[in-house]
Amino acid sequence: MKSDTSETQELSLVHRKILLGLFLIPYFGFKKINLLFKVYQDLEKIWRLGYKDLQKNKFSNRLCGIFIHHRNQINLEQTWNLYKNYHILNYFDKNYPYFLKQSYNPPLIIFALGNLELLKNKNLLSVVGSRKFSSYGKSVIEKFIKNVAEKNITIVSGLAMGIDALAHQEALDTKGSTIAVLGSPINQIAPQTNFYLAKKIVKQGLIISEFPLGSAVRKENFPQRNKTIASLSPATLIIEAGERSGALITAKYALEENREVLTIPGSIFQKNSEGTNELIKQGAKLVNSLEDILEIYNISSNTKQSKIIFNSKNQEIIYQILENQAIHIDKIVEYSRLNTNVVIATITEMELGGLIKNIGNQTYQI
Repeated sequence: MKSDTSETQELSLVHRKILLGLFLIPYFGFKKINLLFKVYQDLEKIWRLGYKDLQKNKFSNRLCGIFIHHRNQINLEQTWNLYKNYHILNYFDKNYPYFLKQSYNPPLIIFALGNLELLKNKNLLSVVGSRKFSSYGKSVIEKFIKNVAEKNITIVSGLAMGIDALAHQEALDTKGSTIAVLGSPINQIAPQTNFYLAKKIVKQGLIISEFPLGSAVRKENFPQRNKTIASLSPATLIIEAGERSGALITAKYALEENREVLTIPGSIFQKNSEGTNELIKQGAKLVNSLEDILEIYNISSNTKQSKIIFNSKNQEIIYQILENQAIHIDKIVEYSRLNTNVVIATITEMELGGLIKNIGNQTYQI
C-alpha cells in the first residue's frame, strides 16, 4: 500500500468505504493493513478474510478474533454516512498530506473539517510549546508567527491551551492559514475552552483528527497527536518548554522523522526554558531571526524597513538598546546612562508613537 511516489491512484467509493471500515477495527492500523494488502492486493478480499486466512498471515488468535468480531459489527454504508459532514482522507487520497504520507506508520485515515486546499501547501511549520506561557513566549509568537504566516507558510499546532492556541490565533489575525490537529474526535473539541477558536479555524483554516467519532479522549491520544503534528511539516518550532513538556515529545517525533527542529532560546532562570535550551545543546537549530525559519523553505524575507524617524536623540539611544531583545526599564536606564525621569518620559513618547511596546512588568521591546 505504501507508495514510493507522491502520486497515488485514488480509490473507488466502495474501496474508500472498506478502508474506513478497516480503520475502525482496533489494533489494525496502517502497518497491519499494509501487510495484508501486499499479500492480497485487493481491499475487498481483505474485508472478507476469515479466521484461517488471518492465521496464515501470522496474526495471533486474539487479533484474528478482534478482526472478525468488529468486521461483522460494521455496516459499511451506515458507517460512511455517519461521517457525511466531514472530509474522510485515506492514505491514497490526493489530498492526504504530503509529509504525513512520507512518515513512518502514518494514519490510514484522517478526518478533516475546513479548507482542504491548505493540505496542498508543502510550506507548513509546526509550532508547539508550553501551556503556561510567559510574556516572553507571547512576544515570540507575535514576532515570528505573523511574519511566517504572511509568507504563505501554514501554521500547524495542536489546539492546546497556551502556545498552541496563541500560534493558531496569531495566524488567523494575520489572515494567514492554520491547521489544528486534535487529540480527540473531530466533533469533540478538547479542551472545551478552545471551542470558539476551533470554530474560527474551521472558517479560515482546517481541523484534522485521526480519532473516530464516538471514541474516548484518552491520555495516550495526545502523544499520537504530537506525532502527527511533527509529521505534517518539514520543520517544528518549539517555543518555551519545561524539561517534561509535551512539546519535547513532538520534538522527539520530528527528529525521528528526520525533520528540522527549531528552538527559541530562553532565560536560564526560567523553568519554561529548560527544555528548549536543552534541545539547543542537543543540536536543535537556534532561532533568533525570521531568516532562520524562512531559509528552511528557501523563502527570502525581503524585509526592507523604512527609515525610522526619531523625535530626539534619546529615542534613538533607547531604540538601539531594544533592537535585539526585550529589556526591563531599570536596565534601559543603566545602559543608556540617562536620567531615570528622562527615560520614563522618552519611553512613554515612544510607546504612544508605536515605536516600542510594554510586554509587562515594565519590560519593553520593539
